[in-house]
Amino acid sequence: MEADKVPAYADSYHGLASRAGSVSVASCSSCHGVHDILPSKDSLSHTNPANLDKTCGQCHPGAGERFAIGAVHVLPEEPEHVGVYWVRRIYLWLIWLTIGGMLLHNCLDFYRKLRHPLPRPSEQVEGAVERMSVAGRITHALLAVSFIILVHSGFALKYPEAWWACPFPFLPGLCETRGLVHRIAAVVMILAAVIHVVHLMVDRKARSLMRGMLPGISDLRDLKGRFDYFLGRVDHPPKAEWFSYPEKMEYGGVLWGTFVMVVTGCVLWFENLSLRYLPSWAIDVATAVHFYEAILATLSIAVWHFYHVIFDPLVYPMDRAWLTGESPPVRNLERHQPKLPEEKDYPHTSANPA
Repeated sequence: MEADKVPAYADSYHGLASRAGSVSVASCSSCHGVHDILPSKDSLSHTNPANLDKTCGQCHPGAGERFAIGAVHVLPEEPEHVGVYWVRRIYLWLIWLTIGGMLLHNCLDFYRKLRHPLPRPSEQVEGAVERMSVAGRITHALLAVSFIILVHSGFALKYPEAWWACPFPFLPGLCETRGLVHRIAAVVMILAAVIHVVHLMVDRKARSLMRGMLPGISDLRDLKGRFDYFLGRVDHPPKAEWFSYPEKMEYGGVLWGTFVMVVTGCVLWFENLSLRYLPSWAIDVATAVHFYEAILATLSIAVWHFYHVIFDPLVYPMDRAWLTGESPPVRNLERHQPKLPEEKDYPHTSANPA
């Protein structure tokens, strides 16, 4: 075997499982044979395209000839693996630009508020408006717990030798359950998404609130006004509507990220079905997208979400809306007086400022 094929195998699904300690995963001899190893161009070779359905079918019933379409044992940074190569390049640029922009925005916001604190309200008015319903808080809890587990178990599968991948090695069999834990957490995240959709379908008020998440021209004006505030051109940040552009960006990111991770995750989870109908390059592309989208999502939560609910000087040490349903009164320094979208449809809803 060529030397450059070894790291490519080690980075593949089979290689990662082998590095994690699996003794049942396919090794080199499983596909290439032992005493009958032949070049893949040879019609008698186990890895000849005409024989791959039989070779792969030993472990993956139904693996078809379409699986043979694509490069094999090629590192993601090699141009020969066209799909994975471009996925990697595009995502690396996207991650740098997105996370870099978030860091710049948050650092400017933090510096401005720290050097020139906003004047706090002289008094707090009773009757805060609920920003997160009970159903919303339950969905958020399911999403938060499943996301944390997915992040740890997913990167543990990618980097099985890392010290944090198996924090309790003295517990027999624990590390071998990482794949199962990852899939269970994925089901919980999908369940959270289903609950959210059902909630919107049955609750007219929730649908009205979510319409406030739609982006508009006002968000661009708010963004410009925010940078004017960062640069000291104005003394106060612009007051957003019910949902500000940071919240809209995050909600849109969650929707898109969940969709991408579920689609690519299902391609990898139901591998026998994927091998039957998809070429190998499509599965490799799904693997790459799943990995880089996970990096983007993890960094976005750490940089964007945690800042706005924890480290923002206005709400530090925490905006407890995810627990109580109500944001702290100082949030109104960056929002108009809380008024539910299309409140005229809900005459019994309180709209007193928090």
